[in-house]
Amino acid sequence: MAAFIKFPMEILWHNTNICDFFKEDLKEGNIYRISNFHVKKYKGEENNRAIRTEKHIYFDNYTNLVLDKRDANIFPKHAFDLFDLADASKFLTDQRFLIDVVGVITNKYVERVFSKDDNSKSHIRFVITDGSCDMRVTFFNDLAEELEKQLKKTTEEQVVIVIAFAKVQQHEGSICLKNYPATRFYLNPEHYSVNILKKRLVASSSNRKCEVVQQVFVEEVIDDKIYQISEIKKFTAECIQKKYKCQVTVKKVEEKTNWYDNVCTSCAEEVDILDGRYKCLNCKRSIPFPDKRFRLATVCNDSSGCIGIVFPDEEIQRITGKNVFDIENDESQVGDAISFPPVLKEFEKKEFIVTLIIGESNVESKSNVYVAHSIDEPPEMLGDHVPGEVTSLTSKQDSMAVDLNETLNRATDSPATEKSTNKQRPRKRTEHVAFNTDEIVTMTKRKNIKKDSD
Repeated sequence: MAAFIKFPMEILWHNTNICDFFKEDLKEGNIYRISNFHVKKYKGEENNRAIRTEKHIYFDNYTNLVLDKRDANIFPKHAFDLFDLADASKFLTDQRFLIDVVGVITNKYVERVFSKDDNSKSHIRFVITDGSCDMRVTFFNDLAEELEKQLKKTTEEQVVIVIAFAKVQQHEGSICLKNYPATRFYLNPEHYSVNILKKRLVASSSNRKCEVVQQVFVEEVIDDKIYQISEIKKFTAECIQKKYKCQVTVKKVEEKTNWYDNVCTSCAEEVDILDGRYKCLNCKRSIPFPDKRFRLATVCNDSSGCIGIVFPDEEIQRITGKNVFDIENDESQVGDAISFPPVLKEFEKKEFIVTLIIGESNVESKSNVYVAHSIDEPPEMLGDHVPGEVTSLTSKQDSMAVDLNETLNRATDSPATEKSTNKQRPRKRTEHVAFNTDEIVTMTKRKNIKKDSD
């Protein structure tokens, strides 16, 4: 049997000796005329197949390989067996096939990372997306070096990559791709899948821009008015996802609830503990060491009522100057004898101007627990700041003259004082002599001294 083959093409060798015999003659991109080969069906146990076919070409030592120099345009330039990124998880348990995928590299300025123990070993990590799913990819050694070089040469800002014959694996609970000996990549190739992907991303990006603009608009503060709690409780559906200010006093900091959350390092969503490991249900991956964010539950009130407010992480860090890790490693804040960090208890009895984001539950379910967006200290009130009656400059001068005359009159009408002198008077000084009262002193009989007569 004879056939024309333009590589890539899946070929299985009879043994390693046959592989060594043909590897010098087979070059990617060339056209060959092949004779004396076998066509066999897969038995089902062969793993890491390049394409999904029931049959494959089988070489032996009788196979003849001749280079054909005819025009290569009679064959398609690229032949990919593409899968959606979302379907890659199916091949985690099915090891029969390698897969081809297409996506946009989210960051074209990635660089290789070298091994600390061996500088000859390196890898490069990047993320690709097809508009509906993101996928992490890792290339090792020679393929990592080649990708880095081609990315530096690429002038286009948006780089579409087609990865052929990639291996599906799981790392830290998330699906990812890595290179295999057969893995190849193509940057911005002339292929219909690349054009389709670019059009899809343009459409999805325009939709995202509209959503972002709308989201920023609905969260804008309506006005600078300070609302009473009684007014906030009466808000209607028009106020959902909008910001309003209130001036409250922190009546109590809840100590029974958790004062921080374990969150995903990628999406900042709260993680769950499944099978003894932290897992992010949003990113669908395991988190070996999650980040930690403040989540302080407080009870606040003003003269009109009382509500629960959850203080956000950013504002607590700004006010306290500490993050969760700082407090956890401070023996004065966390210990066997301390059930709740004292620095967080200092919020009690203090007055703040809190900007609230009104949620659906606050309006529809009448929930009394609100989420704070920002926390500010109220301005200092020095007096009532009410201007008094305006007096003219003339009246002020008249009043000053009257006050001066009264002062002079009081000086002349004062009664006379007694005679005084400038002579210095001696001051009596009393010196204290220390003595011990505990000593026993015996009194002797006083002696009479006789005086001499004249």
